[in-house]
Amino acid sequence: MEEDWNIVLSVLESPESSLIGQQKVFTTSPIIIGRAEDCDFIVTDPTVSRQHSTLRITNDYSRVFITDQSTHGTLVSGKPVPKGLGSGFTIHDGDSIKIGNTLLKFELRLKGSVQSTFIGEMDRSFLDKTPEEQQKPIEKNEDIGAIKVSTPVVEEKKRFSPLYIAVIVICVFILIYLLFFQS
Repeated sequence: MEEDWNIVLSVLESPESSLIGQQKVFTTSPIIIGRAEDCDFIVTDPTVSRQHSTLRITNDYSRVFITDQSTHGTLVSGKPVPKGLGSGFTIHDGDSIKIGNTLLKFELRLKGSVQSTFIGEMDRSFLDKTPEEQQKPIEKNEDIGAIKVSTPVVEEKKRFSPLYIAVIVICVFILIYLLFFQS
């Protein structure tokens, strides 16, 4: 049976130059990344722990969590991942994973049946903030990033409704009438 999803890990930077550009496709979860021979994605970087990080996809394919089990830490797109199982740090399609001196690119590819039913996911970046930062009032015009859509968005020209256009035309006629005929 073909899976409804796959995860692709690609090596962007590595102390071992022969690894740069290599990628591996996964169709099972969890995915263990590390130096040990029994890891799903083996990184031959001496600064990487034997079982450095683990990726897990949720049953509904809406999220992938990364767990840091390392000594020296894991960064996802420059942000530190909390240590330990159950930290629940969400990783998104296109994010980078920095482990030791190795930089990986993470891609989540959903098949059509899953992608068409997957509307979006809530931005959980507020969880990375302190309680004081979470309670900060939202400034006017500040982007709160409430929803991220996972499907590509096609830009369209903005179209105005006929009612909106009719109201504008009537307002223009009233303005012309008041300016020229009410003397």
